[in-house]
Amino acid sequence: MKIIGINGSPRKSQSRTGQLVQEVLNSARTAGAETEYFNITDVKLNFCFACGKCHEVGYCIQKDDFESLMDKIMAADGLVVGSPVYIYQITAQLKVWVDRLGGPTIHCQKLLGKYGAVVATSGSAGENETAQYLESTLINTGMQCVGRVAGSIEVDGLLTPDSSLMQYAKELGLSLVRAIENKQEFPEQIQAHQQFKEYFRYVILQQKEAWNWEYKYWQEKGWL
Repeated sequence: MKIIGINGSPRKSQSRTGQLVQEVLNSARTAGAETEYFNITDVKLNFCFACGKCHEVGYCIQKDDFESLMDKIMAADGLVVGSPVYIYQITAQLKVWVDRLGGPTIHCQKLLGKYGAVVATSGSAGENETAQYLESTLINTGMQCVGRVAGSIEVDGLLTPDSSLMQYAKELGLSLVRAIENKQEFPEQIQAHQQFKEYFRYVILQQKEAWNWEYKYWQEKGWL
């Protein structure tokens, strides 16, 4: 079992979000999972410039680290994504990665069958809205989300190991491993996947000439 963790904070070693993402991974590792952790600022990611080529060829044509990161995620069973709250949203650095998911990853539900978990931290407010956004993003890729760690941290400095958020992160890591092992199903999320397919079936059919790779992918999957 392989689980990837992505910290969307630019603060790296001083990031409480990163600390919580790593605690989720630590807990998953003690339960038998292999893990790998990334700070998003260490990953070279260009902005999406809406060229539309990914719909035609099945991958992003930009020469950066996006495809290599996605290859690791595709090869994993689970994904943990975290972000601090920046004006009731995720960080700009993490949003670049999210914006690049719009082609084959989301349209073709490339992460279907995988499991996710999210982390969001704030200085005073907005952590639940940010966590909800991250969960919705992962569900849109085909993943099922097992839960979240979302909290407000008003005091500067890293979290202590016995803090409540660190304990929640530890529990979330175990929940993620159990969900993967047991192929747990979340009916509301499965229903969301089905509704997504119904919508995009129409879109793919309308765009089949321009989005020829995605159209062929949907044909091969038997979704049309």
